[in-house]
Amino acid sequence: MRDPLDVARYIFVNDENELRSGWRVLIFIVCFALSAALLSGLREGFATLFPSFAYLRESERERSGAHELVYVFVNALLNLAAAMIASGICARVLERRSFASVGFKLHRRWRTDFTLGSLLGASSLAIAVGIAASAGAVSFIVQTKGPGALARALSITVLFFVVAGATEELVFRGFPFQALDHGLGGVKAITITAFWFGLAHIANPGATVFSTINTMLAGVWLGIAYLMTRSLWLATALHWSWNFAMVFVFGLPVSGFTSLDSLSWLRSSAGPPVWLSGGGYGPEGGAAATLALILSTMTLWKSGLFTQSEEMLAAIKHGKREEAVVSVVPQKTLEPENISDESVSIPDEAQKRE
Repeated sequence: MRDPLDVARYIFVNDENELRSGWRVLIFIVCFALSAALLSGLREGFATLFPSFAYLRESERERSGAHELVYVFVNALLNLAAAMIASGICARVLERRSFASVGFKLHRRWRTDFTLGSLLGASSLAIAVGIAASAGAVSFIVQTKGPGALARALSITVLFFVVAGATEELVFRGFPFQALDHGLGGVKAITITAFWFGLAHIANPGATVFSTINTMLAGVWLGIAYLMTRSLWLATALHWSWNFAMVFVFGLPVSGFTSLDSLSWLRSSAGPPVWLSGGGYGPEGGAAATLALILSTMTLWKSGLFTQSEEMLAAIKHGKREEAVVSVVPQKTLEPENISDESVSIPDEAQKRE
């Protein structure tokens, strides 16, 4: 019969004397939830103390268009802060590495990864829209906006989608993905997190089985982006630029949400066949997005444009856990009879004083 302590150790601890990856993921989720709850409480308290900011309260239902945008953006910032707090704590405490190693280290290739990733993400979304438009499943008109209003809308949507993209990448391809990759390997990490990514969007307005499968496919796309570079710059670039092009350029719903459609350059109208265009859910609910994601994933994988940097490979290594050494053997002391004249030296000054 095996020792219960050995069984418990096997369940919780791996061969590297660390918590197993599943437990580390669970701890991250708890840390993220607690951090988000704390920051939301601070937001509620601030809005209560300063009535002019009452529109920031969760229960507020009478927000103007501008107040709604501020509320959405503040929530996005708080979610990013919660993800950063959870990532920093878990990386440092559970794996003895820095927050930057989770994905946003300014390594030698980070600008290249972010720039090329932004171009690839926006182009991939444009391909999906082009496929749907060529079949007559979606049409567009230009919204009447002056240059100043268009510039403001551009700034707001860029900031919002960069923040939102970075948050989702920290949550889905950050510490949890990396813990699973370290313990189970990249294929299993992609499978688990892509499934989780799809389920996280299942309650969105207008979500369907098709949209959930596409979201899981996007999770594979973004998981491969992390493994190609071992940082989150590329995955975040793909993520934010896809959403940005969908909303600002084409005026389409993003995962069923239309709260930012007033900021778009074009106004869209999606029609049949819905299985191609995605209908009210947006492109991610249709087959056009499926084709675009597959094409983009293959480009990402086979183009040779993205590689792992030595800096990130060194940064993601886990620190060594020092074993606690407790000695139960009494320290050997010199017995009086074992003390020789050579073992004791008396300074000459002391001898003279005597």
